[in-house]
Amino acid sequence: MISINEVEYSYDGSEQKALSGVSLEIRDGEFLAIVGHNGSGKSTLAKMLNALLLPDSGTVTVFGMDTADEELTLEIRKRVGIVFQNPDNQIVTTVVEEDVGFGPENLGVPTAEIIERVHNALEAVGMTDYAKSAPHMLSGGQKQRIAIAGVLAIRPDVLVLDEATAMLDPIGRKAVLDIAQSMNKQLGITVVMITQYMDEAVLADRVVVMNGGRIAMEGTPQEIFRRGEELREMRLDVPVMVELRDKLTAAGLMPESNALTVDGMAEELCPLLLKI
Repeated sequence: MISINEVEYSYDGSEQKALSGVSLEIRDGEFLAIVGHNGSGKSTLAKMLNALLLPDSGTVTVFGMDTADEELTLEIRKRVGIVFQNPDNQIVTTVVEEDVGFGPENLGVPTAEIIERVHNALEAVGMTDYAKSAPHMLSGGQKQRIAIAGVLAIRPDVLVLDEATAMLDPIGRKAVLDIAQSMNKQLGITVVMITQYMDEAVLADRVVVMNGGRIAMEGTPQEIFRRGEELREMRLDVPVMVELRDKLTAAGLMPESNALTVDGMAEELCPLLLKI
């Protein structure tokens, strides 16, 4: 679906590379989390996925289209939609339904189809009741859901969330994550989630860890979070449930486990508690 091959990139000709020798394949229908501390290169990589940034060297191909080919930029951006950290920077009109329809309208989609797409997109993010509302009256989490709806209305094959939950409260974060999982599992949309939150990364099928502009680790959440010390050396946290799991295992209170979430821990601990 997306192939990144030996990509190098520096901002404004800086000698320090934001990306160095990055190669990655993004698979059809997967939920991929890309994590790393500030300055690790993860957001730079996100912008490569729909030609917002172009490599200094190496290649990025999207459905076989080279992002360096300017004639293909519009088609690439139809296929790969991106949602950024601050929803206020992505909302361009004063009515929710008009904002969601802004992308399809600019692509020349017929009016009747735009109306259908807007309805479906708002329904997908649970914001149908707010179609006539003014975006500035919404909460941060609701605004981010509108931003996601605007991308969904373009009907992309890939949804990139570039730290889209970073400015939200826990309720808003959960709403956005639920939507991302629903888009992935129910609609088959490939999701690429850029995040610093390790508890978000456990939801992914695969995790890529960025450090110093390079890919430092790659694997399933279970594989990655078995390497807690290495993550801490890269200034990354380990999910709370993983820390609890490891401490209980080390104390001999529970067997080796792959549990990463509260539900997973509860499922493994309940049978043990019943034996006490």
